[in-house]
Amino acid sequence: MQETHPFILFAPKNSRILFAGTFPPAKRNWSYDFFYPNRQNLFWKVMATIAGVELKHFSGTEAVEERKNILTQLHVAITDMGHTIIRNDNSSLDENLVIVTYMDIFDILDKHPCISKIIFTSSSGPVSAARWFNEYLKSKNILHKFPKGLKPLQSQIEYNGKTIRLSVLYSPSRRAANRISFDQLVAMYKTEIFST
Repeated sequence: MQETHPFILFAPKNSRILFAGTFPPAKRNWSYDFFYPNRQNLFWKVMATIAGVELKHFSGTEAVEERKNILTQLHVAITDMGHTIIRNDNSSLDENLVIVTYMDIFDILDKHPCISKIIFTSSSGPVSAARWFNEYLKSKNILHKFPKGLKPLQSQIEYNGKTIRLSVLYSPSRRAANRISFDQLVAMYKTEIFST
């Protein structure tokens, strides 16, 4: 079934960093209408820890506002690489997503010129934010590959006379959480957020 991204982008004024995932999970797994709506995912727990706040809301508009406040405090914007996708088997797994159209990252960079770094929250498997970003660049006649090795994977592109730094981190999904401890995940995300 074809789906269009329900949120597109949240970008506080003067955002310095853009987080990019793949696409939201199947609607049955949502606890609220915002990015990373599955409570099992560690993304918001990581971000709250970095911001020095405790998550208090886990459903409804209060949860959305709480998470927007965290992003605003950290000067972080958020989107996904998939604008339109086909979801197979009503599954939330990335490998069951087929890209139809990519999110227009260059348009986001044009409209939010303070962004100087993009952080991708997944890179393993045939479907990931980093892979979809490379395919998006290829559609713009730009060839790019991330280095191999241990995360964080660092790279950069030149866009409109400006260097955009790129980082691929470990996924905050529970499925990937056995590769790295929560404290290590927080430390990695915190370093990448504050080293712009």
